[in-house]
Amino acid sequence: MMTIWAECTVSAAHRFADYDLHGHTYTVRVCVREGRDGFLNAEDFRDELMQIRRGVDHRCLNDVLETPSMEELARWFAREVAKAGHDVTEVAINRPEGLGCRLVVEPA
Repeated sequence: MMTIWAECTVSAAHRFADYDLHGHTYTVRVCVREGRDGFLNAEDFRDELMQIRRGVDHRCLNDVLETPSMEELARWFAREVAKAGHDVTEVAINRPEGLGCRLVVEPA
């Protein structure tokens, strides 16, 4: 099995009960299985990911996610990329201060 990945950055704000409104810049990497024909154009996939990111980039995550965490951001990207017809295998979210999370998607 071959996987293809693409990355984008997302700058977004969020707030939690114990924290005031603040923001982060996240690097998002989404991995998908190659197409059934054994081919997936990586540049086209990257372009699709850039369109999908518009749903959260420069937004307040509280307005988009039930829980505005990087873990939920990973789940959001997995859902949105799957809606675009891709077989998502993994989503990794990284913050420049050395924090991140990785969502591994089990095959259906």
